[in-house]
Amino acid sequence: MKRFDNRTVVITGANRGLGLEILKQFASEGANIIACMRSEKEEILNTLHAIAEENGISITPIYFDMADEAAVKAGCKEIKAMKMPIDVLVNNAGVPHLAILPFTKMQDVHDVFQVNYFSQLLITQSLCGLLSKSAHGAIVNMASIAGIDGEAGNSVYGATKASMILLTKVLSKELAGKVRVNAVAPGLTETDFAEKMGAKAKESMEQSSLMHRLGNPSEIAKTVVFLASDDASFINGQIIRVDGGVK
Repeated sequence: MKRFDNRTVVITGANRGLGLEILKQFASEGANIIACMRSEKEEILNTLHAIAEENGISITPIYFDMADEAAVKAGCKEIKAMKMPIDVLVNNAGVPHLAILPFTKMQDVHDVFQVNYFSQLLITQSLCGLLSKSAHGAIVNMASIAGIDGEAGNSVYGATKASMILLTKVLSKELAGKVRVNAVAPGLTETDFAEKMGAKAKESMEQSSLMHRLGNPSEIAKTVVFLASDDASFINGQIIRVDGGVK
């Protein structure tokens, strides 16, 4: 028997990068998945169909833009209308931002917080009632070491992840006994996200790593799956760094 047989997992930003790897890991463990993504594309639908067929599970795509609050509300309403039990929520979706404060536009601040924090907050608020009904309810938030270490250029992105860290700690208390809430704080990982951060940031992260490399998406995804599983049944309110060690 697999760890997530007959359980349903909601994953935001599930169409590529780390989100897709998290989806694959949950699928391999028997989970049925509600895959939240911004838009419908034939290529990703074919990929999801192949993953579902390979693992004998169901994957249901839900489309909404995390940058649009009304769309997020509509997406949550669609999920709840499915009348499916929900056991796990993975708040993974996010957008990068790297700039020192004098060169940061306030509109960018609003836009990044909308995707990386406000929308995650709204989704969690909307679905925590369903999660509370599960005997295995768990939320795993995607944080970042950027929200802990406070490196230059991270006053916006890092602040959104620091907000997710605090949300994790607060919700672990508010939902205690019903839903476990933890977060994963990766270092820079080999995804399109890393490429968007720029070559300089990527090189800096490699140099600062004790292992002299970036993380592999599967290394992060396996940690997410572990925290959501019954193997982590006494882990709650924790922020797990997965960064290879930092100098």
